[in-house]
Amino acid sequence: MNTRGAARNPYIVGRWVTGANHYGRQRLTQYLLEIENPATWLVGTRRMGKTSLLRQLEWLVESDPESDLVPLFWDLQGCESAADLAYELGFTLESAAERFAPYGVVPADLQDKGAAFILRSLSRTLSRQGKRLFLLIDEAEVLIDIGCQEPAVLGQLRKAMQEPWQRTIITSTKLLTRLNEPDRAGNTSPFLFGFHPVNLWNLDAQAAQELVAQAQSTLSLTILPAQADDILVQTNRHPYLIQYLCHRLFEADDQGQGRLRAITPEDIEPDHLLAGFFDVDFQHLTSTERRILLTIAREVVIADKDLYARLPDLEPGRINNFLYGMNKLGHVRRIYGQWTAGNEFLRRWIQDNLDRLETQMESSLTDASMEAVLSQGRTLEIAYLREESERLQQQLWTLQESAVSGSTPFSAQEIAQEIEGHRQQLAAISREMKDAGNSDLIAKLLRTPA
Repeated sequence: MNTRGAARNPYIVGRWVTGANHYGRQRLTQYLLEIENPATWLVGTRRMGKTSLLRQLEWLVESDPESDLVPLFWDLQGCESAADLAYELGFTLESAAERFAPYGVVPADLQDKGAAFILRSLSRTLSRQGKRLFLLIDEAEVLIDIGCQEPAVLGQLRKAMQEPWQRTIITSTKLLTRLNEPDRAGNTSPFLFGFHPVNLWNLDAQAAQELVAQAQSTLSLTILPAQADDILVQTNRHPYLIQYLCHRLFEADDQGQGRLRAITPEDIEPDHLLAGFFDVDFQHLTSTERRILLTIAREVVIADKDLYARLPDLEPGRINNFLYGMNKLGHVRRIYGQWTAGNEFLRRWIQDNLDRLETQMESSLTDASMEAVLSQGRTLEIAYLREESERLQQQLWTLQESAVSGSTPFSAQEIAQEIEGHRQQLAAISREMKDAGNSDLIAKLLRTPA
């Protein structure tokens, strides 16, 4: 008699994940943990995994007894005033009281204090103990309205978040660039000045394949390679869309095993919830970005020269700059050298709503603010990619020398796998460098000794 029951659907939709349920992002998490800049702005679209990444960073630091970071996850969602910020921060600190108690932090001592005061007091208390506050802030868009009502709060928080003896990561959509608008009352300098912008991009190919296959799960799951490839094509390796589509496709039997059925046209039709996310993402585009996206969507696929011709009032360099950011955030993608919508769900949503979207070209985000952020982001990303490529190249040379000399405890097969893995990572970096507009550096990335 079978007592196992049907297998539970392993694909998690609609809530954050950590540990074994969190796939990929290893290179990004390493970067965020090691970056020297004390303040980082992690920008991504809705459901790109911003909360999960913050929670994963919290989990990784908590799991590392050698780390000098003490994490504090602060969710700003629902806050409408400076008083709300202080209350939520105090409640968050009380919830993590056990984590901070060894360093002499008493949450009750910080009651009835402002958020900036709490942060600076907490940071300096930890600093005296040889530790650093690792402040992880989610849903930072609420600061826009709070800053309009109480502009002095922004300056206080900005200073508190950029203390040199702590680390801060804030996450939001692109809407946060509104804090940098020059006409915002009370701003002596843009709020995001000093924050290192980092895009939260799609999963890399290997991590996306592992997510589809649930490689970190104990579930026995049957998936054909061609089927997995189709899922990645339809979703463009967007983590939420992978989970969303696989959740739809999952079927279980009474033996505790599962499989994914074939995709039907109905499976890639966005439901009202997904349509709502796309609508919000569209509102977070500038007027020029909307024009670019709708021009691409009307043509389904379009080459660079044809896109330039459809938008003759825009310089190709400006179009390329916007495309860089839109590609990073998953609004568009390249297929065989041409541009198309970022994923099949998005493409269908745009086609279904094209007439309505073409009447919504005015945006609260200015092109100038977004272009400034994109230019800064590209410069910083190029520097990081260059450093990462040099590190991987040095490791590759060391592995190749070990393989030739035999001075390694690993088998020839293990060394060959490591070498191939490093080559694939270097190839991925060369593609990212090309996307960032630095094809002149690509030839330097894949050098191998003669």
